[in-house]
Parts: sequence; C-alpha cells; structure tokens
Amino acid sequence: MKENNLKIITKSISLGLGSFLVTLLFLAGGFSLSEGYNMLNPYADTEFAKDYTPEKFIRVKEGMKMSEIEKITGEPLNSSYDTARGLIYHSFTRDGWIRRQPGFSLSLCGDLAWYGSSVEYGRDSVALKVYSGWYYD
Repeated sequence: MKENNLKIITKSISLGLGSFLVTLLFLAGGFSLSEGYNMLNPYADTEFAKDYTPEKFIRVKEGMKMSEIEKITGEPLNSSYDTARGLIYHSFTRDGWIRRQPGFSLSLCGDLAWYGSSVEYGRDSVALKVYSGWYYD
C-alpha cells in the first residue's frame, strides 16, 4: 500500500514539475520571439498593399518600367520621392500590422519579423533596385 502511494506521489510531483517547466519554456519562448520569425504565420506582422502577394513580387525585376510593375503587383502601399537623388520609392509592404489591429495581440509579443518588398526607380521610372526579404527590426 505504501509503495502504491509513493508511486502516486512521485507521478503527481513529476507531472506538476513537468507542467511548470513546459509553461516556463513557453513563456521564455514568447519573449524571445520579439522580432522573431513566426513559423506558423510568417507574414503575421506584415501589412500588404491591396493587390500585392509575395508570389507576384517575385516576377518584379530591375529594368522594368513602373507601369509594368504596377500591372503585376497593383498600387504600392507607400510612395516617396528623394528630391536630392531624383529617385522614387514604392513600398508594397510595411511593418507593424499587429500593433494597428484594435484588440488583437499575439500572446506575449507585439512585434514580429516582417517581410519587406519595395522598388527604387530612377527619373525615367525604370526600376533600379528591387528589395525583398525579412526584416528583424
């Protein structure tokens, strides 16, 4: 009888300690995910332009005209002009989607890595640089 009670006590302690360690690891993992890559939803913190998809953006290449690129990707999310260098910048994605959602949070982390996609055009509206990739800022 005593041996049976000892097994029950040992299992209870093991289960409690195991649960505590799993919870502790989960919480620590949440804090380390700040600006981390979310494998379940990689684009969780990326806001996309209306008709943009990463699959479409792969077709964008340097040397293409602005009108050609917009036929593929749709209108950019943001546009800016560098007067000193005469360059136009079009961004099709941006950071911070999670923070702009009222009442929505991702457990412990409010900021994750995001996927950036942008194009830099010269004065003739021809793409000089095409940027795409993950940002961990």
